[in-house]
Amino acid sequence: MTINRLPHSRPLDQRVSLLSDLGEGVGWAAGAAWLAVRDGARGRRAAGASVGAMLVATVLVQGLIKGALGRRRPFVDRAVRVVGRRPRDASFPSGHTAGSFAAAVALSCFYPRDAPMLLGTATAVGASRIYLGMHFPGDVLAGAGLGAALGLVAHRLLRSRNSDRAPAAAVDREGVPEGGRDRLPFSRRSPAAPGASGRRPPPP
Repeated sequence: MTINRLPHSRPLDQRVSLLSDLGEGVGWAAGAAWLAVRDGARGRRAAGASVGAMLVATVLVQGLIKGALGRRRPFVDRAVRVVGRRPRDASFPSGHTAGSFAAAVALSCFYPRDAPMLLGTATAVGASRIYLGMHFPGDVLAGAGLGAALGLVAHRLLRSRNSDRAPAAAVDREGVPEGGRDRLPFSRRSPAAPGASGRRPPPP
């Protein structure tokens, strides 16, 4: 529980609590809705996969696994610092972490170049649950593994029959090079201006 013993302050507690709350589902769902509007067919598939995987993870954890295992929260038997309301349900596994990794892994499969950012965010959500005194590290690790597996399954179910990648020289309708299609829409670079490649323009 080293993370829980890190220095606490009111501003930091508030920020970590916000991250934890968004990771419970609202943040990922909002991002999925934005993708569905912004990135066409791929965005809609990615949104469906991420939200679907997250919902399945939540149902499995909250409705089945926690009730069957019944592990008590860290603050019940140990002296840990608790920030926020104390949940009454079981501890194992972490539902926040499972849902976050389910969404993050599904999105990473559609946008592999953004995988470090997505998985890093899910990892931060898991760490926040330990920092807030809500979970043991094992709860978070188990949630991450379950969520990651569900994210992979969701991607397999909703990926296009054709490859998500176009030929290397192809561009999409907006003129974005193929390499940009591996990134989330806000990560795409604008098409290069004429002559920006370093080649001299032909003589008039």
